[in-house]
Amino acid sequence: MTDPLHPDVPPQFETERLLIRCPQPGDGAALYDAIVASKDHLAAWLTWANWPNISLKRAEASILRNRDRYLKGEDMTMLIFLKGTGELVGGSGLHNPDWQVPKFEIGYWQHVDFGGQGYMTEAVKAIAELAFSHLGAKRLHLECYPHNERSISVAQRCGFQLEARLANYRRHHQTGELHDWLIFARFPP
Repeated sequence: MTDPLHPDVPPQFETERLLIRCPQPGDGAALYDAIVASKDHLAAWLTWANWPNISLKRAEASILRNRDRYLKGEDMTMLIFLKGTGELVGGSGLHNPDWQVPKFEIGYWQHVDFGGQGYMTEAVKAIAELAFSHLGAKRLHLECYPHNERSISVAQRCGFQLEARLANYRRHHQTGELHDWLIFARFPP
């Protein structure tokens, strides 16, 4: 990045079990495979998992677009891989940055085969630490449906506190049913 208003976001970093990094050309195949394998699991929570015509070509185009945005500091989508095998565990990132504060929204999704092993909690904790210690974040927040118990559990394990419950805030992208919406926030230690 060449913008003097915000620091460079490291292209990759590691936790005990994970490699978390900026999307790279060629990652489209792993992304495609993860979405196809996890579609039923993800579709209830994420509109992008409902792509009617997901393809390897579209997945790779998404990787290249997200890489460009990451390198410019516009949106930092990150892929999460197991260090030992290189398998794609899921994705996360620091989205909708406001570098004037600075603040970020954190989001996450996980390949269905890797649930229940603490990988997403490990990744989100590391990304939050990066945001606070390296990027000077003054606020992180995440949003989810109130019935997304797994997402809520990750948020709570990572130190996020429920900040607001917005009543009748969003229609479900599949059913059209009106739902409340939760906002969790975390601040620098």
